[in-house]
Parts: sequence; C-alpha cells; structure tokens
Amino acid sequence: MFNLGNLGEMMKMMKSLQENIERAKEELKNEEIVVEVGGGMVKITANGLGEVKDVFIDNTLLTEENHEILQDLLVAAFNEANRRTKEVMSEKMTQVAGLPSNIPGLGNLF
Repeated sequence: MFNLGNLGEMMKMMKSLQENIERAKEELKNEEIVVEVGGGMVKITANGLGEVKDVFIDNTLLTEENHEILQDLLVAAFNEANRRTKEVMSEKMTQVAGLPSNIPGLGNLF
C-alpha cells in the first residue's frame, strides 16, 4: 500500500532542497574567483557560476613579439578559472545536498 504521508514529507524535502539550491546559486554568483598566470601578467576574475567578470592583461604582453605568449597565458588562465569554478560549485552543491564531499566522481555532477 502506498503511504501518502511519506509523499508529503518527500515533497517538503524536495521544496527545501530546491530553495537551498537557489540560495547556493545566488551565493555562487557573488563568489569571486581570481586566477593569475605568468606571474600576474594575466589575471581572470570569475564568479562561482563560471561567468568571467574581468580580464587583466599586463601592457608588456601587448606587442607583436608576445602574441603567442599572450595566447598561451590566456588559455592557461581560462582553463584554471574553469577548473576552480567547478571545484567551488561542486563543494557548494554537495553542501546544499547534504552529501559527503569525498564521494568519487561527485564533482562531475554539478
């Protein structure tokens, strides 16, 4: 027999989880992740949702001779910002879900 009382409790839990996820997204939106590469010559600032908010490039890199170096530094900075954003997001969402953070592969869910 199906117990409707359990369904009601489950619906309350789902609503609470949904509210917690929305709150976490707002917190991630306000999180600031700063990545520096090349000794600070290139700096990327992103929020916890992975949105890039600012890019700093040292003026000494803005020459024809430094074109390839600048490209490499930008790729490295964006990749590192992406990796760190995923880490922060995963940590926040596992907290919200009430799950242990040491479950292998869990970081790939968020």
